Amino acid sequence: MKRKILSAALPGLLAVTTLLSGCTFSAGGPATSSAKAAESSQTSAQKQSITVWTNLENETKTLQEYGKKWEQETGNTVNVVHQTPDLQKFTQAAKSADGPDGVYGMANDQLASYISAGLVQEVPNGTFQESDYSPAAVQACCANGKQYALPIAVETNALFYNTKKIQKAPVTWDELIAQAKKNGGIKFEATSIYYDLGFLRAYNSYIFKYSNNKYDTQDIGLGNDGAVKAYQFIKSLADDKFLTANVTSDLSKSSFQSGETAFYIGGPWDTDGFKSANVPYAVAPMPKLNGKNFVTPVGTQVGFVSAKSQKQAAVWNFYEYLAKNAVSDLYKAGGRIPAQLAAQKKIASDNTTKAFITQISYGESMPTAAELGQVWTPYSDNMKLLLKGSISAQSAAKNIEKQVKNGISLMNSGK
Repeated sequence: MKRKILSAALPGLLAVTTLLSGCTFSAGGPATSSAKAAESSQTSAQKQSITVWTNLENETKTLQEYGKKWEQETGNTVNVVHQTPDLQKFTQAAKSADGPDGVYGMANDQLASYISAGLVQEVPNGTFQESDYSPAAVQACCANGKQYALPIAVETNALFYNTKKIQKAPVTWDELIAQAKKNGGIKFEATSIYYDLGFLRAYNSYIFKYSNNKYDTQDIGLGNDGAVKAYQFIKSLADDKFLTANVTSDLSKSSFQSGETAFYIGGPWDTDGFKSANVPYAVAPMPKLNGKNFVTPVGTQVGFVSAKSQKQAAVWNFYEYLAKNAVSDLYKAGGRIPAQLAAQKKIASDNTTKAFITQISYGESMPTAAELGQVWTPYSDNMKLLLKGSISAQSAAKNIEKQVKNGISLMNSGK
């Protein structure tokens, strides 16, 4: 689940000084010396044996099967190993001759720490075309305008609704509120910026200003006029008795699963549980707010090649093979929505999948910058006070921006 991945990744993010941003990696752009070396050795690499770690547990067998097919076509061999990503473990293993040559399947939140440690090779020019992938997934793979990974799969939140309580999904938040007042309400973790990003973006606010393919972490949008409007809207949901400061994601899910609430904001990771519990539900894209599509954070599974590997060209060749041949079967094995746009069209066979794919097209990556670690607590603390009625939306905005700025200043004071 993306929300939990973000929380788990904070220690790594805090150690990273590099800002991740969008990038251009289609053919024709500049290549680093390591990328050029990989390209020049592509044709000469023969009968090499590579090791690839993957965090995609359900997909491991499928990856191994396609590894055998790749071996038959190239003469190379690949050992695909299920391994939970761990920076220290990878750093140590990468030093050995039989260590991992790459990782295929890791949350993009963790990529920054590997890049900062000098463990990731830049993607060779022309290996992949950014237009083939969801824009948010492309952005998730980049640092300082350079691509360091391949987007594999994507996920985001969307709107779940109880089909016994709600006959038709709301198109706008006004419609949702009207329906919720009549029958069941809505719950979500409104004290987390992960769930609140869409409210901020609907009123032209942001976490860090994004321009020229990078984030300006000194330009914080959490205290501006747009943010105040977003906080006022969220507070109105508490005033309508839908939310309290104590509502967590788990509590929200439980309330929906029990049939207490009509609406729930969650992700693909929730569907199996609801099916097992025989919850009558459907999924729709998030309703529009302030006339705009509702932005949700897009989490991306990525693949990268080790900068320490002596077989980089072979690894990229294997990744290219997977991208061209294995996407549909990987989806069948793990249920993760592919980052490839063409593959998304092929798998959009049911309404739930279609809803998530549509919502992904509205989404964007959370700022994968070290400074993001200074946002979570001030935001949550002040939103709890706001929902309790202890402070106003204006005070919440002022407090959040001030506390985030202070945290970033303290964080950077030792540099």
